[in-house]
Amino acid sequence: MTIDSLDSPAVGLRPDRRAKRQSLSDQVAESITDKLIADGLKAGDKLPTEPELAEYYGVSRSVIREAGRILTERGLVDIRPGRGMTVADFDGAAISRQFGLVLDMQHGTFRQLMEMRLVMEVGMTEYAALRHTAEDMALIRTALAAFGANQGQNETLQADIDFHAAVAAASHNPFFVHLVNPVNDYLRKAYDESRGYVAAQSQTYAEHAKIADAIESRDPTLAAAAAREHLQRVLDASEDLITKSAVSS
Repeated sequence: MTIDSLDSPAVGLRPDRRAKRQSLSDQVAESITDKLIADGLKAGDKLPTEPELAEYYGVSRSVIREAGRILTERGLVDIRPGRGMTVADFDGAAISRQFGLVLDMQHGTFRQLMEMRLVMEVGMTEYAALRHTAEDMALIRTALAAFGANQGQNETLQADIDFHAAVAAASHNPFFVHLVNPVNDYLRKAYDESRGYVAAQSQTYAEHAKIADAIESRDPTLAAAAAREHLQRVLDASEDLITKSAVSS
């Protein structure tokens, strides 16, 4: 699939005040973004080729390449040799990288990231209790069972991440999903080979089970309390849970 009406007169670069402060490649990137949204393109849909876009916008191919780089950094498109530019599947990877940079550059601490997680996931769990479907509950229970199956640490950590991701999905709010998943990606690195994480697994399982039961009972107050209890404990123990080489706290 390509951007609609590519052979029609070019929409041109937007002649607004913001355009005066933007580079030509930034303006092209903004225009392509507008077209993606207007045409309702989905992940995997193919965009026009570099020469086609250059002709459409009346710019050089180097400008199109730079615009493509900008869109790639924003997580909007994926560019691969032989395949060209396609709409990316938004998985939160760019947000995860930003979290990592904030921590690595010491603009924030791991504890502060956990504070944000606590505030966000307590409310998210309330909505999961109110909105979950039978399919959502099945995914939550599957992740819980996998976490308690006495597997290796990698598998257990993945089950932990899957549990929180399933609760986010059960909220039926895409903003929760796109924020929780990047945090989970960072936690995957932070908890890798952490003895503190391993030591707390039985307690984590019990807390997850309490959260799952409250969600299933459709009691948002109880679900929020269970989530707060779990995440406050994780916050209080954050220095013992993380791998020192992974993050600076």
